[in-house]
Amino acid sequence: MAEFTVNFAIETLGSLLVQETKPLRSVKKEVESIKRELEFIRSFLRDADTRAAAEEEGGSDGGVVSTWVKQVREEAYHIEDVIDEYKLNEAKHHEHDDKGLTGFLRKMHCFINKLKRCHGISSEIKHIKSSLADIQRSAEYYKFKPIDQGDVVSHDSRVSSLFIPGDELVGIESTRDQLIGLLVSGTSKRAVIAVVGEGGLGKTTLAGNIYKNDVVKKHFDCQARITVGKECTKTDILRKTLQALMDKMGVTGSTRGEMDKVGVTGSTHVEMDKMEETDLHAALERQLKDKCYMVLFDDVWTTDFWGYIEYALIENNKGSRIILTTRNRGIVDVIPFVNVHRLQPLPSDEAFELFCRKAFGPQGCCPPELEKLSRDILRKCGGLPLAIVAVGGLLSNKNKVAFEWKKLLDELGPQLGSDSHLKDCNKVLLEGYYGLPHHLKPCLLYFGFFPESYSINCARLIRLWIAEGFVPYSKHRRSEQVAEEFLIDLINRSLVQVVKTDFFGRPRFCRVHDLMHQIIHKKTEYLGFSHFVNREHSNLPTKIRRISIQGSADSVLESIKNSKVRSVSLFRVDKVPNSFMTTLVDFKLIKVLDFQGSPIEYLPEGVGNLFHLHYLSVKNTKVEVLPKSIGKLINLETLNLKFSLVTELPCEIKNLKKLCYLLIYHFNSSGLLQTVKIPMEFGSLSDLQKLGYVEANFEVLKELRKLRQLRKLGIRITTRNEKDLCGCIANMEKVECLSLRSTRREEILDIESMTSLLRGLQRLYLGGTMKKLPNWIFKLEYIVRIGLDLSGLTDDPIRVLQALPNLLELRLSNTCHGEQVNFKGGWFPKLKILDLKRVELMIIDKGAMPNLEELYIGPSPRLKEIPIGIEHLGNLRIFQFRFMLKEIYCMIKDEKWKKVTQHIPDVGVSFKMEGGISYETTKYLLSLSLDDFEQFIEKVERSNVSSHL
Repeated sequence: MAEFTVNFAIETLGSLLVQETKPLRSVKKEVESIKRELEFIRSFLRDADTRAAAEEEGGSDGGVVSTWVKQVREEAYHIEDVIDEYKLNEAKHHEHDDKGLTGFLRKMHCFINKLKRCHGISSEIKHIKSSLADIQRSAEYYKFKPIDQGDVVSHDSRVSSLFIPGDELVGIESTRDQLIGLLVSGTSKRAVIAVVGEGGLGKTTLAGNIYKNDVVKKHFDCQARITVGKECTKTDILRKTLQALMDKMGVTGSTRGEMDKVGVTGSTHVEMDKMEETDLHAALERQLKDKCYMVLFDDVWTTDFWGYIEYALIENNKGSRIILTTRNRGIVDVIPFVNVHRLQPLPSDEAFELFCRKAFGPQGCCPPELEKLSRDILRKCGGLPLAIVAVGGLLSNKNKVAFEWKKLLDELGPQLGSDSHLKDCNKVLLEGYYGLPHHLKPCLLYFGFFPESYSINCARLIRLWIAEGFVPYSKHRRSEQVAEEFLIDLINRSLVQVVKTDFFGRPRFCRVHDLMHQIIHKKTEYLGFSHFVNREHSNLPTKIRRISIQGSADSVLESIKNSKVRSVSLFRVDKVPNSFMTTLVDFKLIKVLDFQGSPIEYLPEGVGNLFHLHYLSVKNTKVEVLPKSIGKLINLETLNLKFSLVTELPCEIKNLKKLCYLLIYHFNSSGLLQTVKIPMEFGSLSDLQKLGYVEANFEVLKELRKLRQLRKLGIRITTRNEKDLCGCIANMEKVECLSLRSTRREEILDIESMTSLLRGLQRLYLGGTMKKLPNWIFKLEYIVRIGLDLSGLTDDPIRVLQALPNLLELRLSNTCHGEQVNFKGGWFPKLKILDLKRVELMIIDKGAMPNLEELYIGPSPRLKEIPIGIEHLGNLRIFQFRFMLKEIYCMIKDEKWKKVTQHIPDVGVSFKMEGGISYETTKYLLSLSLDDFEQFIEKVERSNVSSHL
């Protein structure tokens, strides 16, 4: 982590030297010297970080090496603070440019202040230079090695996993049998099997059990098992493989002669260490050329692994097999024709069985009074066998009373690094963090900024990473693309879990495992990366860079007034006092203010003084007005007003030249889209990429023409200006998502001339009145999502759209043509999501929508019959009715219901209840008698009436 901090400081200094040379002329040489000092110190940081990690794992958080790394990190933070404060003062200096006597006096005052600033920064730089010299001398004293020679934190907790008896395995038996089948049968060609999953899932246990299996042993002529680890080189792996094969088989006279031919005169490790890479290749080829072999590579970390062994382990058409285990999916993606088995967490029943065996002995009988607490503890373990075994072993030595169980539940996180039963679990989970390249470490640590078990919107996370400076600038790719690659890398490394994907398969919501969250949270506080405060954790250190406030915001900021805070976020806060908002603007170096979902009602005028602010979100708050001072936030990149109460943007918004993301709509109590009045001259926001929704009158369209970088645009059309609209859109070559809504249902929407969109449009939404769908829709080769809320169509839109080759999602509201909707065989070959409203009869022919996974219907009050042919949708996972409680109750009483829906895992209905949306499965509704159902309906209706009073 210190390496990233130093890198960030070096990049900041480099940027300052390029952009600010003139104002800093007097100290330019000193700044360059500091940059060189940091580069020199950086060369030793990996070794120092590794030693500090070893100290930490040994229980010594305050060791000499850890202290040195902390000094480096704090000095890098100090450099960042000095530069940011200098930029802030320079911005204030140039804020006014008056003329006349007033202007002259102001300039004289600013000149005097500039002399003070130059003296101040000169003094700070001399102090930093002196501190870095001391740090450098310490590095030489501790004899740190250069960056390419750093050691790795040793870890051997997986060794015991290789020897777990088969009768103690729970939950992996079917996977084991399946993998054994792949090993001993199938093609005579060499085959590769990869077992992928996060740390603690039991990859090594599974592989070890397979390796020792009698069927496997009898099938292969020779076997070898190699633990690879993080820092193994190509030569190391080849040498280990050769030695393992020789040890397993014994060195016969024939083998001895073959080894002599490549320069090996004995079988000792010393002699093998002398062999070059080419010799090792030749020896392995001779050893394996006529044998059916199996080689297990456990715990693979390097992405170059396949290149190391691809040609060393020969293809001899003997049915040989290579099996590897890894946390990183990216390692196996480069292996051709590989069989990948993604190991999943244990299901709740199997997790409970394993836990009971470890906590209560072989019989595994849990006392009834401990069952709920046991399952609560298991939820923390998240299905990780390693964690379940460790926690179960810890509890096996405790009294079987609720008090002891509850105590462990509350203290599980802090005990991870200290209790002897949990240390191995802690090490395995920490390994993933230690194995990250420096640029990914802060990205992972940022998950500790969110509450435990929190599902994070990936788009939000990516924009936060960018605002924090975690994503380097690239000339060739947008920052969002670089950040998305960072996220995918963390997912591939099994450190981040995907909660939900979009129809492209890209992650939409993500989280980290609860135990990993505990480790990250502890790490963030230890590194000074961020802190969180709630009602139970009110003691804060004096130096804080990021603060996550959870539960209560009372008197939080007052206690850290002297900190150089960069980020403030609120989560599940019930009340925000006025003092919080007034104190907030005193933190002049803030980059991120994330108030999403919090109970704030206004932004203080002083928010405009936060010169460094990059990210501001008041999404889903009661904020009604933006202060005019917001126009001074010239570094703001993200402004999220979605679902707030803001109805008009101040004209000063035009000054935010770096703004990339602006969402400014909400829905009223009737569910109708409400746009925000946007001022003229917003065309100056030339970097804007996302904008929605705006009222598209003539003046707005004129300004929209200037926004050539837009990728996502939402427009509500208020007058007959389609010609201007089409001309405006013609300038937007990068638009991927377009939403057009007409507010005047009596007027026909004509957008036939909008032909420039054919190049890259992926998502399209149209609302209003239209006689005929524009012809250019059928030429959209990249279109994956279409939503239509159209009346007046003379053609059936389903019949017209069915031929789109790549359509994955279709949503039709008030658009279905005629009384019935008929999907014929072969229609919508790739469609995954279908959402229909206002249908009376639905028919699905065999062969239609073969890949459909989600089907939503309703509200459709006239639909009384089960969709005909629903049984043909073999891949359907979700079948949901919306606001149709009475209608679906009639359907499920039909004797055909169970037969035609038994293949669908999730079937149910959503409805309004107590001001929100509730959901019930049809299985529950089927259990209700007619009288019970009528009482249920009455309860729902009473709830909806009371919520409107």
